[in-house]
Amino acid sequence: MKKLLVALVALTTVSAFADGHSMVKLNGCFDGQCDNLNVGMSSDDADAKNASQNIALNYAMAFGGNFGAGLTYITNTETVDGDIASGNTSNYNTIGLSFYWNKDGSFSDSCFAALHYDMKTTKDDDTTTDSGKKNNTITLEYGHRYSIGKVMGVTMNWSPSVTYAMDTRVSNNSATDDLKTNTLALNVANFAATF
Repeated sequence: MKKLLVALVALTTVSAFADGHSMVKLNGCFDGQCDNLNVGMSSDDADAKNASQNIALNYAMAFGGNFGAGLTYITNTETVDGDIASGNTSNYNTIGLSFYWNKDGSFSDSCFAALHYDMKTTKDDDTTTDSGKKNNTITLEYGHRYSIGKVMGVTMNWSPSVTYAMDTRVSNNSATDDLKTNTLALNVANFAATF
């Protein structure tokens, strides 16, 4: 009975992580930013102690045939003597959810459509009374992933796509100064790692 249970767990694990059922987006990684997958910390012990920390993670998993879902978490903080750096808009947190439809049932070599929802909160420096800025972005995406090679069981995909993003920026928790923008973009430098 114990061997049967171990075999069942092993089979479930292998099928859950079969080729093309998990994905990490690499958008921005090839322009030096890598804003989807990055972990970094640094500090400077000069007169003013400067420190920065950034974490960017994203992961998606296929389930139920052609469908998949993903989660994105990005945080970036720059401080001077323990206080948030003034005049710096790179202090933010982002939490995002993504839902995918993959034509061929996996994240590799497939046409796809996606719906992304990102909630980004920008932290203000400690010298202002502003309560921060919030961006809510809904993005519709359609594209195709093309396999370009495999390294140690991970398939690299080129994934050009077209996106239509609807962004609402809220400042000071007031609806009177909301800024809404719509953006249509062709993305040719997107990549993804699938496994």
